[in-house]
Amino acid sequence: MVLVLDTGAIPARERAEAVRAAMLTATPACRLVHQDPASPPRARIDLWHFGGAFLWRHEGTGMRMTRTTAHIRRDAPEILAIALQEYGHARRTQADHTLALGRGDLLLSDLTAPYDYAWSGLGCATALSIPYDRLGLPVDLVRRAAPRLPASRLLPLVRDHLATLTAQADTVSQDTQAPALGEASITLVRALLASAAREDRHAAAALAETLPAQINAYIDHHLRDPELRPARIAAAHHISLRQLYRLVQPPQSTLEQWIVARRLAGARSDLAAHQERQRSITDIARSWGFRDPSHFTRRFRATYGLTPREWRHLVAEERPQAAAGAHADNQGQSRPR
Repeated sequence: MVLVLDTGAIPARERAEAVRAAMLTATPACRLVHQDPASPPRARIDLWHFGGAFLWRHEGTGMRMTRTTAHIRRDAPEILAIALQEYGHARRTQADHTLALGRGDLLLSDLTAPYDYAWSGLGCATALSIPYDRLGLPVDLVRRAAPRLPASRLLPLVRDHLATLTAQADTVSQDTQAPALGEASITLVRALLASAAREDRHAAAALAETLPAQINAYIDHHLRDPELRPARIAAAHHISLRQLYRLVQPPQSTLEQWIVARRLAGARSDLAAHQERQRSITDIARSWGFRDPSHFTRRFRATYGLTPREWRHLVAEERPQAAAGAHADNQGQSRPR
């Protein structure tokens, strides 16, 4: 993560100029006006890189950003931004189309065209910026898609992906696979735009390319549901079971076994968690989609070589020993030499 700006550490009289300078770092040239010029603005801007795309988050007091044709002539990066309004109320006008935004709404901004964007009071938005040459779609298609995003069935998937990416950005941006994650994000946005624009030629290719990501996201979202089965997954994506098994091929296991293994891993983690110690084993098993406690115990033991109860006791016994060892290490390090 790159912390572009945090006005909490800046004197009040210098904040307006600091915000203006930071915005020029995070976004293309625009005119920035604070909602209440008489009061020092507050803002925090964070930036994360994901290979060919980057994610930035702006949280702060009310403001208005206007990008004019003069700005575009002076500074015209061919970039598309897809933004999620985390909270606050905003309004964006572009190409004679005005959109009111609230919590959870998704916004598409073509930074090669003029726009006006503002929010009042405290607000927060996260945007994924993608160069057009990485997007692989013509500009006119993107502009046709912008007002039609709500009509695409892919909108919830992209919105959830952007929210999850933002929530985990500090961690996943440091992973060696961050560039690959950026490419996957670009693929999802490409499919959303092609779907919204109803361009069959582009949509068919983009949807086929992103279908495995859609299926995996669906499994992630419904993993704890005991009714999650291959037939339901296939039906939700309007494909046959044969197509599903071809698209999702977990290494060294079937799709069914892979889902059960992920549930067992989640339950194992909860059983070991200190904050979950008051929950019963049955409750944890059910929360991970195992309706029959005996079946859960058998599957757990076959996978890990211990029953859930034995695993929980083992972790409980090791925790004080680990804490005592760490305490002894700290005492040893603190002794003068």
